[in-house]
Amino acid sequence: MNIGKTQLLKIAEKNYSGLFLEDAEGERAFLPKIFASEDAEIGDEMEVFVYQDDDKLKATTEKPNAEVGEFAIMTCVQSLPTGAFMDWGIIKDLFVPYKQQKAKIIEGKRYLVYVYVDEFLDLITGTTRYKRNPHYENLPLQRGEKVHLMVAGESELGWNVVINKQYIGLIYTSDVYKKLFPLSEEVGFIKSIREDGKIDVSLQPEGYENIDEFQKIILDKLEINYGLLYLSDQSTPEEIKDELQMSKKNFKKAIGGLYRDKKIEILEDKIKLIAEA
Repeated sequence: MNIGKTQLLKIAEKNYSGLFLEDAEGERAFLPKIFASEDAEIGDEMEVFVYQDDDKLKATTEKPNAEVGEFAIMTCVQSLPTGAFMDWGIIKDLFVPYKQQKAKIIEGKRYLVYVYVDEFLDLITGTTRYKRNPHYENLPLQRGEKVHLMVAGESELGWNVVINKQYIGLIYTSDVYKKLFPLSEEVGFIKSIREDGKIDVSLQPEGYENIDEFQKIILDKLEINYGLLYLSDQSTPEEIKDELQMSKKNFKKAIGGLYRDKKIEILEDKIKLIAEA
């Protein structure tokens, strides 16, 4: 039985309160009646999430915000001296022990939580203490790959982020071209993966092959601004960043391509959209 994971289990027994589901080794988890289909029959397979409740294995058809080995943004529903209970999307709350809290968790607030199985207690547990990727060999990520990001917080070098709910990465300050906020969700791109497992991430794709995205941003902004955009080669990186959330380097590449395609005019202090005939 894969504790803390969604899996296919077979119905082995039915009673008035629910179903007993079984894996290939004969281990069982109980699915309460509220999650069971009325037409479920013994021998049928069901996709369920398996968790622990009072030292017993239970199953649910609900989808947790994070499974074991994943991060999710969760709201604290109760804070006690011994730890905090977090809403992670299923009927039973996730417990984060006091010793696993980076800072005291406060009821009603949202936190980035990592879900794991405590090796001593053998219980599904949450933590807000994390420093690096627990497994960094053969990461299933490629340079340039588009990924989902959850912003963890700011550091001396930039912003720490969680990639695809599983891996910790860093966006260097020099690669930040828009305002970021802790616990916000963004789209990013893998910039590099180092031998020690550290992952560098960018908010924008690199290279001319991705310039279409930047050109679209500029054209959309020109449409909104009645065909004029008061940015040019002479504009500062900060001005371009504030207006378009892109680097000056990518801005110059994009307007160069738009100029060659005769979609814009480049004037001394602005660019102008060329009306189609």
